[in-house]
Amino acid sequence: MADFFDREEYEDEEFTGMDFSDESIRDVSFFNCIFERCTFQYADLSHSSFDNCTFTHCNVSLTKLEGTHVFDVRFKGCKLMGTNWSSVRGLFKADFNDCILDNAVFSDINLQYFSFAGCSFNGASFVDSNLAHAVFDDCDLNGALFDGSNLTLADFSTAYGYRIDVSKNTSNKPSSHSLKLYLFFTTLILNLCNVSPFCISRPKKV
Repeated sequence: MADFFDREEYEDEEFTGMDFSDESIRDVSFFNCIFERCTFQYADLSHSSFDNCTFTHCNVSLTKLEGTHVFDVRFKGCKLMGTNWSSVRGLFKADFNDCILDNAVFSDINLQYFSFAGCSFNGASFVDSNLAHAVFDDCDLNGALFDGSNLTLADFSTAYGYRIDVSKNTSNKPSSHSLKLYLFFTTLILNLCNVSPFCISRPKKV
């Protein structure tokens, strides 16, 4: 446990402007806590727990989340670049608003009904993830990788920069063909890629 935290549990507490870079914050439980303008870059948060917490304008890039519990957590205006969310444990639930998640990893994870608003996902990976009913509202998905993902009724209507090969992803209901039509009508501008007749993209923000 890091010197910053001498207890195993923290509840209803606020942390402002603190630098936890490269620190080990393992096996600590946070409930209903607020983190504002804090830095967790390269920090080890393994096996810690965050329930009903809020992160505002924090840097949580390249943090280690091995076995970390994240439930009902809100990230607002945060940098979360290169963070591997695939290693979190248990039920994962979080809201991301105006965050930078470039090169983040969301592979093989349940993101069903997740809502992302105003976020950047440049180079992020969603391989084998469940994105059924997920919403990407005004999100930049340039270079984001979708392969083996469940895109059933995922909403990309205001997202941009993405390139998705429908034939390499699944959409239980509707069918892959229906998903293609769904994205056609909801994105307003749908360009067919040269590499595949099933590849859909929206190259830039309208």
